[in-house]
Amino acid sequence: MPSISHQTLIVAIQAVASEIRSLRAALAEGDAEPEEYQLLEDRIRAAEDLERAYDEAARTVLNLPPYDELVGN
Repeated sequence: MPSISHQTLIVAIQAVASEIRSLRAALAEGDAEPEEYQLLEDRIRAAEDLERAYDEAARTVLNLPPYDELVGN
């Protein structure tokens, strides 16, 4: 896996989580375009990859915030 800073990883997690929330809201309201369903699936897969990378980083880096806090859970 390419090396990125922990801060960049945190920002990416927060950005993808925000996009997932927005896409889910649009789908729930019925305002979504057909391609937004695929976008949501792509973002969910990206979030899963980011969570795995974050879990790996959390094993060696002290004081990282909890993942659920980053994604707004």
